[in-house]
Amino acid sequence: MDKRNPFYPLEIELKKVAALGGKMSVVVVPQDYKDHVVRNKRETDTTVYYRDFVIIATFGLGVEESDALFLSIPKGIAGFPQDGDDIQSLYLLAMQRLRFSDSSPWVQLLWESIKEVKKIEKQRTPVNRFISSSFYQLYAFMASHPEEIQMVLSSMTPAEQVEVKGLLPHGIVGTNPEEKPISPQALSRVVDGWGYQEKMQEKLEKGKNTLRRFRTIEHLFTLPSISRQVLDLVRDPLISAVKLAALIEHDPVLTSRLLKVVNSAFYGFPRQINSVEHAVVILGNEEVVNLSFSIAVYDVIKNLSPKNTQVLWEHSLLVAHLAQWLGSELERDTKDMIYTLGLLHDLGKIVFLQRGEKIGALERASDLNDLAEEESIYGLTHAEMGAFIAERWNLPEPLVDGLLAHHLPSKATHLAQAATIHIADMIAHTGSMNLEGLNHTAVCYLKGRKKNSLSSEIVAQTHADLLGRVRNILHL
Repeated sequence: MDKRNPFYPLEIELKKVAALGGKMSVVVVPQDYKDHVVRNKRETDTTVYYRDFVIIATFGLGVEESDALFLSIPKGIAGFPQDGDDIQSLYLLAMQRLRFSDSSPWVQLLWESIKEVKKIEKQRTPVNRFISSSFYQLYAFMASHPEEIQMVLSSMTPAEQVEVKGLLPHGIVGTNPEEKPISPQALSRVVDGWGYQEKMQEKLEKGKNTLRRFRTIEHLFTLPSISRQVLDLVRDPLISAVKLAALIEHDPVLTSRLLKVVNSAFYGFPRQINSVEHAVVILGNEEVVNLSFSIAVYDVIKNLSPKNTQVLWEHSLLVAHLAQWLGSELERDTKDMIYTLGLLHDLGKIVFLQRGEKIGALERASDLNDLAEEESIYGLTHAEMGAFIAERWNLPEPLVDGLLAHHLPSKATHLAQAATIHIADMIAHTGSMNLEGLNHTAVCYLKGRKKNSLSSEIVAQTHADLLGRVRNILHL
């Protein structure tokens, strides 16, 4: 090492850290804030002065910990080992982050907007949970500016990056598009002209009005009581065929439809099955429960127009079957809840349509623009509406959580469940594993558990097979 190199002291520190397998951050601060740096740095930190900047090596601290040392002043931070393994690279990255964050309010305003949504969401009143859990108009706006988002992410801490990426499609944040020069003034004009505060206030008011209008809908629009009883019973892994059959046989119409499906060509049993108990013994509890719940829930959808009933019912059944298959492939448990959640995932669309409200296209997957449009009209989307009704029906909390977050798995309490439904929804609409269109958090979950059995060929074939099964059930 050349001792005339101004970075020589920092290189010595980095060499020590690397030898110990530790961590270190390089913090770049304008010299105008030199006094603040002197007051806040630790004795173990190393400081050098280069041009118009103070450069601090924070020994043993990561990016977030270093950020906490120098609050309220402009700075750029890069950490070893995640951002680079030599001082020059770390310094250049920290300088880039400093220039960007210091010269434009875009990062601060965007991040403050996201934090404000989070702050409102934490005020867990019954209303706030459903009108403030997300802000799709903001996310769609972010997704429409991919180059700016890449610059925003580069100036954030790793934890903040994870949070922002979880709001967007993988195609926006999962790749590194060609960097284009964007002036701070242009960035400021983009975000200032969008009108965050006005749109958020309008969303909250519309959301409250919508829930006020829909608060009694569960009295007119109810889940069949047999479905609730089936959900309660199925949680018992030791439930006997006799007990399950006795419950289902309390509903003659359900029993008749179930036996018709079981005796169809799809199952191909050589002998007639004449009782629900016999069906349970042959097919197993889980299969019979899923069939029974599917048939019972049909009563919720059948009052829509014939076209909407057909589209929504086929899609709901297909997502349920795909989610069950994916759950098995991804080694998830609680398959019954996954199937049920898949079946009900578009409950909010059904509710809106029942009341003659406008809803987006049913034949394709809802993207951020579709969800933002719903939110601009009602103050919330079909995801929040479905969760609201499910909670009013006293359905299990994991179902409410899954309905609420099936388009934004990063916000789910049960991440794996919401991600599985999100992926199944996309496959059902496209017949493929379209990673670009999937939420980034769902893609990360998938990549962390993916096996060869989820190749594009297997996914397409499974989609075709399950679609055939669903149409067989619909035909009956």
